[in-house]
Amino acid sequence: MPTGANRWTPITRFPLTKRMNDRFPTAGRKRTWAKSEIVNEALCDDILNRVSPYLNRKSPIDILDLWPGVGLFSSKANDLLKPRRHVMIEPLLDTYGPFLKPLVASKPSYDLISLDIHSHRDWDSVISKHLPEQGPSSGDSSGTMTKNDTLLVLASPPPNTSKRNHYTPSRWWSIFLEMCMRQAGFHNYGCVRLLATLPSVEVQNIIPRSVVERKRPALLTESLALHAFELASPMDSGSWTMTKGWDVMTQNAARVSERTAANKIQIPPGREPRAYTLAPESPETGWKPAPYTPRVRTDKLEQLMKLVEGVSKTSSDRTAKQKRSRALIQLNQDNRHAYIRAQLKEKRIQIDQLTKSLSQAAANPKTTSESLKQYTDQIAALSSKIEEVASENHYDTFTHLSGLVDDHRASLHTGNFDDALLHWDRRPFEPLHIDPEELFPQELDRTVLYFEPDANSPAMQIVKQVDTSKRSNFFQLFEFLTLAFNTRGSMPVSELLTLMFPTRPLHDLIRVIPSLATYAGKKPKPDFDSIPKPLPSEVDPSTTYQENIDYDLSEVRLRSLPVLTMWELTLEYMNTAADKSPVHLNRLLGGSLTSFRTGDYRASYKRLN
Repeated sequence: MPTGANRWTPITRFPLTKRMNDRFPTAGRKRTWAKSEIVNEALCDDILNRVSPYLNRKSPIDILDLWPGVGLFSSKANDLLKPRRHVMIEPLLDTYGPFLKPLVASKPSYDLISLDIHSHRDWDSVISKHLPEQGPSSGDSSGTMTKNDTLLVLASPPPNTSKRNHYTPSRWWSIFLEMCMRQAGFHNYGCVRLLATLPSVEVQNIIPRSVVERKRPALLTESLALHAFELASPMDSGSWTMTKGWDVMTQNAARVSERTAANKIQIPPGREPRAYTLAPESPETGWKPAPYTPRVRTDKLEQLMKLVEGVSKTSSDRTAKQKRSRALIQLNQDNRHAYIRAQLKEKRIQIDQLTKSLSQAAANPKTTSESLKQYTDQIAALSSKIEEVASENHYDTFTHLSGLVDDHRASLHTGNFDDALLHWDRRPFEPLHIDPEELFPQELDRTVLYFEPDANSPAMQIVKQVDTSKRSNFFQLFEFLTLAFNTRGSMPVSELLTLMFPTRPLHDLIRVIPSLATYAGKKPKPDFDSIPKPLPSEVDPSTTYQENIDYDLSEVRLRSLPVLTMWELTLEYMNTAADKSPVHLNRLLGGSLTSFRTGDYRASYKRLN
C-alpha cells in the first residue's frame, strides 16, 4: 500500500473503488466496515473461466444470489451462465442498492429483494415466488440423494463484527450443508451447488490445509462433497505448514502440479501460486548444532535475522552484541526443535509402516508369532528411542509434533495423495492468486470456494440405513460428536470410545467398525499361533479387523479419523447406547449447548414480572 494511503484509498485502475469510497462518507462507518468486494473484472473472468467446466450444464439454470454486494461478480456470473432467472437477495439494500438497481434494470432475468438472510427460515416460499420454474421435476433422483443442477447458489456472507455474534460465515456454510443433508431449504428439490466468497480466515474451517484445523464445517463438507476446492485466494502466511510439514506440503504441491498438467488446466499470467519463503539459516550454529530444517519463514524469525545481520560480530557495542547473541540462540533453537520434531515424526511414521507390515504378515496362514518378532522388536526399539528423546528435551520442542504425525497419516496413509483425507490435498489445481488491490476495502482477505454435492455420498448411504422417523435424532448425534473436533480434536480415540461405549471392549468395536483399525497400534495376541487366520481377501488386512491381533488406539487422535468412520460411530452409538439422547452424548464429550443447539430458543416463557 502506498505511503499515506489507507485501506479505503481508491485505486485508479479500478474505478469501482471510487464509487465504493463515495458510498461510505463517514470515517466511523469506514473504520468498522468488515466486508471487502472483488473490484477487478479480470479476476472475475479468471475465476469463472476456471470453474466453468463444473458450472455448465445442459439444463436451464436459475441463480439464487445471496449478499451480492456491489454486484460485479454477480453480473459476470450472469453473463457467463445466462440464467433463466437471477434472484439477488441483499440485506443491506440501503448501502448496495445504488450498485444493484442499475444492474437489475439492465436485464429482465434479474430480480432484487432484501431479507435478513441469517434469520430467514422459509426459503420454500422465496423459491416458489421468485423461482417458479423450480419444482419436483428439477431434481435428479437416480442417486442416494436427489441432486438439482438447475439451481446455483452464489453467496458472499459478511464476517461477524462482534465477539458476541457467533454467526460466522463458516457457521452459515454448515447450516447450508445441514439443509443439504435434510434435502430442505435451498435443497428442497435436490442438493444444489454453491459458489461462495468468504473471509479467508474462515475457509480454514471448511477446507482445512491441516488436520489440526479440521472442525465441524470441514466434516460436513467431507460428508457431502463430490467437489470442494478453493478457486482463488490471496497469499497467506503459511502458518499451517508448521503442522503440515514442509516435506508433505511440497510433495503435495508437486502432485497438484501433475494433476493440473494432466487436465491441461491453464493458469492466467499473474495468477500463479506464490511460493512460501524458507526460514533463514543461522550464520553460526552454536554449541548444539543441528542440520538446517526447511520450514516457513515467520515474522519472528524475520525479526531475529535482522537483529543478527544488523550487528557486526566484532562490534564494540556490548548491548547490541548481547541482543545479537540472544537472537542467534533463538534462531538456532527454533531450527533444532524443528529438526528434532522432524526426526521423531519419521520414527513415528516408521512405526506405522512396520505396524502395517505386521498386520499384513499376520493374515498370512504361514506366519508364526516367532516370525512377527522382526516387526515387534523394531517397533519397540523405535518407541524406546522416541521416549528417550522426549526425556532429554524441553516440552516446547514437541509443539506441533502430533500435528506433523497426524497430517502425514491423513495425507499419505496409502502412500498416494489421491487418497488423502483432506479435500485440500486432493485439490485439482492451486487457487488463483488474488492481488491485495483486487479486494476493496483492502486488508480484508476473501477466498472463493466451489462446492458440488455427491449424489452418491457414502455418508448419506449410511444415513439411508436409518429409519426416517429417527434421522433427526441421528443427525443431531452426529452434530454433537463432530462438535468435539472444535475443542478436543487431539483427544485419543481410545478415550473417545471409552466415553461413548464404556462397557464395550475395543476388539468388539473394531469388529463392528473395521476402519478404526487403520492407524491403530497392533501386536500379535499371546495365543496368536492357535487362532485361525482370516480368510483370503482383497482388502488390506491393516485396514480391517483381525481376530489374532491386539489393538491400541491411544496414539490415534480424533482429528485423524475419516468422516465415514465418524458416521459409523454415530450409527453404532444410536443402535447400542443405553441413553441415545444427543444432549447426553454432548455432555459425555464435555460440551455445552447454546439454546439454539438445544432448541430451547423456540420455547415460550411465562413472564414473571
